[in-house]
Amino acid sequence: MIRLSKLYIRNCGVFSNHLIDFTQDGIPQDLICLSGVNGSGKTTILELIFNLASFLTPRFFNKNRLFFDRLKPHILTRTEFAQLDLIINENKLLSLVFGEEEEIQYDKKYEESQCFVIVSEEIKSIIQNIEDTIVKSPEEEEEYRLDERTKRQFIRFLTDLTDKEFDTFQKERNIRNQEILNDFFKAIEEHIEKEINYADTDHLQLPYFFLFNSHDREILDIRYTSLPKNKSTYNIVYSYNPKRDDLEKLLVFYNYAYPERYESLVKWINKHILSDQKIEKINKPDFQVVMKTKQGKEHGIELLSSGEESLLILAIQIYLKASQNSIILIDEIDQSLHPEFQEKAIKMLRELQREKGCQIVVTSHSDIIWNAFEEKSIIRLTEVLE
Repeated sequence: MIRLSKLYIRNCGVFSNHLIDFTQDGIPQDLICLSGVNGSGKTTILELIFNLASFLTPRFFNKNRLFFDRLKPHILTRTEFAQLDLIINENKLLSLVFGEEEEIQYDKKYEESQCFVIVSEEIKSIIQNIEDTIVKSPEEEEEYRLDERTKRQFIRFLTDLTDKEFDTFQKERNIRNQEILNDFFKAIEEHIEKEINYADTDHLQLPYFFLFNSHDREILDIRYTSLPKNKSTYNIVYSYNPKRDDLEKLLVFYNYAYPERYESLVKWINKHILSDQKIEKINKPDFQVVMKTKQGKEHGIELLSSGEESLLILAIQIYLKASQNSIILIDEIDQSLHPEFQEKAIKMLRELQREKGCQIVVTSHSDIIWNAFEEKSIIRLTEVLE
């Protein structure tokens, strides 16, 4: 089991020297809300968690591990120091550290069982080097775009790093007290970037951080002329993308490859998520998901409202991929949701957390969402910043 414990931040965005505590009296909370007005640092916290977790990946500078925003610099280039503490199997602490070792925070409770993955602040220069190579464009849905000459340079740069096993990074990446979590690191090394076999549940025993951005929860009208294979490889950090993770492709493939899991999923979705309609069937000749309303009318899944799309994406992805070793990060859970749907979203997340055993962190500036949480599970960032 893996759970967020604490996040220490120095000089990043609105945070000058702050502690974000995800526990209550030392006990990690399973469902957490980061509340606050716009500009209070909610998204910053999720980005830091996500990027610090990527330090667990042995080949950090693989091109598939780089998550860039089209319109702003990488979060680590804007951070002086950050430390994310993770509780592993309830009795060990794994600290992911970015910055100088003199700033490291030690937890007395885990004095004999605290392991550290430390990455020097000097790694900023490599990230900035990669960012300087990227031609960013707000017109493209992709996270970045390269002209042909730059693309060749970028690929060669990444390939060189890969061939050397990213020597520069490895010199800066220091694992201290690794023997405390030998089995944990060994499992990651054995499975990283290998194809996931969804017929078994081995991948659910591995650590997994899944980020849902506020602006990417939509279903696109993508047409298929052949059966779309849902091929995935194991990576510790993963950010949802509506093109790469097309929901219709996922459902069509599961219906074909794993019919029992598909039936179980659809039964759960129709019971807990969809009230005025349901997933009726897969139109196999056209590889399309067919919805059916209470009035008996049928339509494609891409014609759902934006609120229904958001709920369905979250529910299906978490249902299929989450486990007690997963941490789910959802930015602005209330985005595009009517008040009734906001209440349904929290009810859905509670049910998913109970069934899957994952930890879920959401951000919101909606009173409806805040009021749905117990006081011990709300982190009020306005108060943290005072």
